Amino acid sequence: MRLRDPSQHTIVDLDYRATLWPNKGTARAKAQESIKLATAVVGNLQECEVAVGSQDENEAADALLALGVKLAVIKLGAEGVLLATSSERVRIAPTPVEVVCGLGAGDAFGGALCYGILQGWGLEQMGRFANAAGALVSTRLTCADAMPTLSELDLILEEAK
Repeated sequence: MRLRDPSQHTIVDLDYRATLWPNKGTARAKAQESIKLATAVVGNLQECEVAVGSQDENEAADALLALGVKLAVIKLGAEGVLLATSSERVRIAPTPVEVVCGLGAGDAFGGALCYGILQGWGLEQMGRFANAAGALVSTRLTCADAMPTLSELDLILEEAK
């Protein structure tokens, strides 16, 4: 059931946890139900494999777009991130940091991505910003207390130039 008009943002984070599902088939079916209602989908390669059957970032992006998503975001870990629409595809290099704890990095990435979407940014700016947020949180020990401020992200992006 659609609760939102397709012109509104509906963002799905695939966030697959194997222990929470009886099998991959059940997880795939539910993921695809959600994907068909979304305007943007975010997932890493393992999550994309479960949701759409491919661990190749370009094939996964194509499959998500074919299901009606306007923005497919494939997180590639230490390899960066791929952002794709029907007319544009951008691969963003990782933001180099020394990782202390990865807990919360995906949440920071997702929050920053949502911020970029709401600001109307292009794929490159959105991807760099989200990557920087996830990277910055991974340099800190805590999770919720580690979420970055806009000024911290501006600084890390300026240093990365």
